[in-house]
Amino acid sequence: MTTTAVILAAGSATRMGNHSRDKPKCLFELAPGLAIMDLTLRWLREAGFDRIVVVTRREFSRLFEERYGGGIEVVPVEAEGGFGNLYSLKVGIEAAGEGDFVLVMSDHVFEPEMLRRLLEMRGDSAFTLCLDANPRWDRVEEGLKVVLREGRVDWVGKRAPAIYGIDTGLFYCSSRATEIVEEVLRERGPGATVADALRRAVEDSQVDHVDVTGLLWLDVDTPEDLEEARRMLPKLLRRSLIKPGDGPVSRYLNRPVSTALSVGLYLRGRCPSPNLVSLASLALGLAGAAAAAAGRLLAAAAAVQLSSIVDGVDGEVARLCGSASRFGGALDALMDRVADLAVVAAAGIAAGVSGAPGVALVSAAAGGVFVYSYSSHLLGWASNSWVIRFRRWSPAGRDVRLLAAALFLAVGRPLGFLLYMAVVPAAASAVMLAASRRADVPGKRAPRAGIEPWRPPLPEVERRPTRRIGGEVEENLSSLLASGLWLLISLTVLTAASGAVAGLPPLELGGISVGADELIAILRTVAVVYFGYRLLMAGKFFVDLSSGWLARRLGAVTRSAVREALTDLIYLTFTAVLIWFLPAGLQAVPVVGGAAARASALTLIAVFFLITYDLAKVFYRSFRGIYDRAVGALAERLRRAARRVERRGGGSTPGAAGSVATQEPAGGEVAGVESPPPEGGPGGDGPGDQE
Repeated sequence: MTTTAVILAAGSATRMGNHSRDKPKCLFELAPGLAIMDLTLRWLREAGFDRIVVVTRREFSRLFEERYGGGIEVVPVEAEGGFGNLYSLKVGIEAAGEGDFVLVMSDHVFEPEMLRRLLEMRGDSAFTLCLDANPRWDRVEEGLKVVLREGRVDWVGKRAPAIYGIDTGLFYCSSRATEIVEEVLRERGPGATVADALRRAVEDSQVDHVDVTGLLWLDVDTPEDLEEARRMLPKLLRRSLIKPGDGPVSRYLNRPVSTALSVGLYLRGRCPSPNLVSLASLALGLAGAAAAAAGRLLAAAAAVQLSSIVDGVDGEVARLCGSASRFGGALDALMDRVADLAVVAAAGIAAGVSGAPGVALVSAAAGGVFVYSYSSHLLGWASNSWVIRFRRWSPAGRDVRLLAAALFLAVGRPLGFLLYMAVVPAAASAVMLAASRRADVPGKRAPRAGIEPWRPPLPEVERRPTRRIGGEVEENLSSLLASGLWLLISLTVLTAASGAVAGLPPLELGGISVGADELIAILRTVAVVYFGYRLLMAGKFFVDLSSGWLARRLGAVTRSAVREALTDLIYLTFTAVLIWFLPAGLQAVPVVGGAAARASALTLIAVFFLITYDLAKVFYRSFRGIYDRAVGALAERLRRAARRVERRGGGSTPGAAGSVATQEPAGGEVAGVESPPPEGGPGGDGPGDQE
């Protein structure tokens, strides 16, 4: 595995003004005592990097050496006059030596999941970049755009179309990257940029990408960016504490609470002992067990679930404060098992089990405490990618087990929890073992005795190709037309049938009376939901197909943003149709129709507003720049029209003549709308920036 990282920190940071005169911006603080570089080094060390080379200006070398000591290798840039960040990269490569390495821009704030995905994706290409396919609109304007063709990077540049997304300043570089860097520097001189090297590598099909859309990152170029990074920090830290193998309850219920507590303590400079937090979790678990044994099941449920939440705080605090230890991990695991066994025993007491069957059930439930954890550890719970994916949705993880205990106790069914513990962990372990056996085949298996290795049966015959509709476009177009036609036919037939069956006596089904009108209403609802769903799926395909074309027409917006906005509009339309038909159809269902209709109406209205809110967020995040330009252009046209009217009238309003705000810009440009920046951009550490 690659364990070397090169960090470029030699930029002039001119947009930071006087703030960067005596200090590189990567040493600016995000929180008291926590600099941008501190965060980057933390992510690299957690990912296993043991050699980190920092390239900086000579006047800043002492600042890095004093702050980080021997933890990093500081390499000063020896160059006269101006130089680009590609020259800094060459200096870093010479210091790092041979082999692959990860390239990081020092002024980029990012969450560690990006680094993890990059390391998983690494390949033989000279450069592998992280691509954000749906960045915020203001980042699109200044970012290094990436153009894809058939899944490969086809071009990069600040003036390239924005429809595919932008680079995030994090790269995996192979040995081939060194050759390209040297070639570009020989041709373009020391002022060349990383973007120039990427463009050269694209010509040789030596640039790959990994999708990091939706992950947090920010290029800190201006004081406003720094303030935004500081606001982003709590969310960034909280997301960094989520483990890839976290179970569903931990990820969606426990972590949102525990990480808020851990990060809040950390940012206030308070770092409690992780071992004390582990003891607090144990105490809550034992208190829940005691309450369950005493028959106070609601209190027991609350204590058990609270213990599960606090159990995540110890590891989070240890990671944030740098106080993790092998002893602490072992102590936490031991106390978790003690608390789990206490809860199982208390559930047995609360359920009143007795005799040999009761003892067997409690014993099996107690075994469930150990069997799943032991199996996942044997299979590599922290390194085996398949096991990690399985644990993310497993019904037998500790987070799910404790929530199951809380729910069963809350509803007064402790016996149900014992049955769950006796069956689910063992079943999940068996599934995990069987699946890992299929996923971990080291090589070809020897054929069975007496059976030949597989081959096509003889004689081989050619089958005549049958004519069918081929391709995704044809299939989805066929589905769109067929579903729409069948929906129209169904509604027409049912409408005609409603008049024909009017006045017929109701049907008696198992003592339940169903009228003809009610049956027609139910069938109409089923037709709308079924064929409407097929129309929705086909419509989503054509949204994906047309989003690239529409993004090109709009400009300064990515294909993912257009796709997300159009998808929300389709969902809104489908939800509106369901609001119109579904409650009315459910109302006709005997017995439960009224309650089902009200519940569906409330649910659909809530979904409608949630989609509307998401659509508003997409607009603000991705289409704000287009909106601002359109408003600015419209305002300028109105001002010009008003001036023409004044000229025709032979006069002008006081103070209007000669006003700078009303003068037409040179070259016919719209006032307030800047021209695209030249390739390379202003100062900074970004891939296309000069240093």
